[in-house]
Amino acid sequence: MSVHGHYAEQYGRKIDVPEKSFKIAGISHHTEKCVSITYETELIMKLEPENKYDPSAIAIYFGDNHIGYVPKEGGMKEICAANISEPLKVLNIKMINRNYGIRVIPLCFYEHDPVLESQLMFSDG
Repeated sequence: MSVHGHYAEQYGRKIDVPEKSFKIAGISHHTEKCVSITYETELIMKLEPENKYDPSAIAIYFGDNHIGYVPKEGGMKEICAANISEPLKVLNIKMINRNYGIRVIPLCFYEHDPVLESQLMFSDG
């Protein structure tokens, strides 16, 4: 297992994903809005202080469409709140049985790495 807890099991290779990247939480409730997302898509974050379940929630949007949240665990909410105006860069898109998993990173922490990007495009991460 990598230091970040992810494997590329499909290919038997470990892939160390960028430390400040994360999978969008709750995206399975919004799959129909994710069909047009590509690796070139930039997503945006918005604070959601009126969220009755979590007043510190940070929603993620694709255009005008809410597609999920920054996850509660892992300290990413604090990092993203401090960088709320930064767009999110899509690192990995995974779809299995019409269920999406999308890994993103705030653009200010993104470092272009063509080798990592080619591995992530085909990984399970």
